Amino acid sequence: MDNPKLPEFDESSPLRPARFGHIVLRTNRFEEMTRWYKTVLHAQPIFEVTGACFLTYDDEHHRVLIYRDSKATDRPETAAGVAHFAYLFNDLTDLMSAYARLRDEEGITPTSCVNHGFQFSLYYHDPDRNEVELGCDNFATRQEIQDWFDEGHFAKNFYGYEFDPEAVYAMHASGIPDAEIFDRTYRRRPPDRSARS
Repeated sequence: MDNPKLPEFDESSPLRPARFGHIVLRTNRFEEMTRWYKTVLHAQPIFEVTGACFLTYDDEHHRVLIYRDSKATDRPETAAGVAHFAYLFNDLTDLMSAYARLRDEEGITPTSCVNHGFQFSLYYHDPDRNEVELGCDNFATRQEIQDWFDEGHFAKNFYGYEFDPEAVYAMHASGIPDAEIFDRTYRRRPPDRSARS
């Protein structure tokens, strides 16, 4: 099995987008969804009227548009389509700060947490049960990520290992270096899936 290779891109190419713009969410839980995204993304509305809210958390004019549709119905959990969308923080410090803020201020907690090796990921569900990932890269540079890929860990286990966010938060708060937290939460060997068969 080949290891992943990070591609090189021509940043000046007109054939690819310059950046990702926004997502649009249709909901019949408009107030709940708007409050959740304002809270989770620490986002501000640039325009808000009855039934529509344009939110941003950076210098982009809007990153999320939420609009009310009274005819919107819940999707089955097994429906085809987007599995989740992800927002990345600069480092583990920022990710753990977001985790603690959401837990302490709003009681918002992740449904699962995974150290994928190259990235820590906390998975949440919004009020419409869309899965939203908050994460951070485990390596500072593209070369470090590529070196880790080249060691073969990802090819052997591209899912990673689940972890307890409270344990990671406690380790981080006690001053344990990020590299050691990585080692403690990523065992560097694939799980024994044969034992589950």
